[in-house]
Amino acid sequence: MNAALPKRQHYRLTLAILFFSALAFAFAQTMVVPALPEMQRQYNTSATTVTFVLTAFLLTSAVATPILGRLGDMFGKERLLVIVLTVFGIGSVVSANASSIEVVIAGRAIQGVAGAVFPLSFGIIRDEFPREKVSTAIGTISATFGVGGGIGIVASGLIIDNIGLEWIFWVSAAVIAVATVSTHFFVPESPVKSPARIDWAGGLMMTTSLGAMLIAVSEGNTWGWGSPGVIGLLALSVVVAIFWVRFESRVPEPMVDIRVMRRRAVWTTNLVAFLVGFGMFGSFMLIPQLVQLTTSSGVGFGASATQSGLYMLPSSIFMLMAGPLAGWLGSRFGSRLPLRIGTVRSASASASHSHRWRT
Repeated sequence: MNAALPKRQHYRLTLAILFFSALAFAFAQTMVVPALPEMQRQYNTSATTVTFVLTAFLLTSAVATPILGRLGDMFGKERLLVIVLTVFGIGSVVSANASSIEVVIAGRAIQGVAGAVFPLSFGIIRDEFPREKVSTAIGTISATFGVGGGIGIVASGLIIDNIGLEWIFWVSAAVIAVATVSTHFFVPESPVKSPARIDWAGGLMMTTSLGAMLIAVSEGNTWGWGSPGVIGLLALSVVVAIFWVRFESRVPEPMVDIRVMRRRAVWTTNLVAFLVGFGMFGSFMLIPQLVQLTTSSGVGFGASATQSGLYMLPSSIFMLMAGPLAGWLGSRFGSRLPLRIGTVRSASASASHSHRWRT
């Protein structure tokens, strides 16, 4: 007679821990945004250099996310989730102890590894949750990006104005530590695992292409958009990207399945996700800096770091409600309806920033 299978943890507890872990990541991720002007002053660096605090994070996140997602499928999603949260905490400590902007950037590059938090969480949900609860749960976790991001921006302003710049990294390290411990003890290891190979060559080519493009864009204003350095980096990015696409089309287990990406339903969905993400992340990055500009600039409101964070608070509150609602609508009426509602609403909200209440 077969032994009884061990009782699985209730999915609601798993969702609560995943929600907190994703919230902690999003919270810590955006805390640096209001701090960029202060970093530039404190480390006596240029505006171009300080933007690499964001660029380094985005680059490592873009590369690490698919690789760590694949490793999660191979060795366990809960195990990899704990690892990436731990690495994020290490990056926070590195930046907190930084004596130069270069060390801050290095710490942020380490933090970028935790970009895999969301795909790993989605994988756990698909493995552990009842089928009818998956859409709503994924919508709830997705909402944490906006909610945690908004909270992080508000908290960052308070910390910078009252405690000090380095404390944004110490606070994020503490929050991530709690999330890591909670994940280890309360998120069950998924029984669904699949052996695979890691496409290291594809990862290297993608890193090279993205890195060259991001450096070119970051340095364009300083070097000149027509300078040999910028043109050369953009050309390198395009050439490597072409080789990468050809390579991924032929390798048995690619990092990105180009054949699947050619399907209309797939590439259009990814294009929309890219554009929506661009707009949402752009608002997180630009609005706090925009409102901190002086009124004499013609576009700013002369806000402090704390006040600039408060401009993002309404969107965070609405994202908390919109995530689960979008999942519920999608499960009943199809994903196009909430996507259309969300994109139209976001576009209309971004149409004007001429007054404080409209920003």
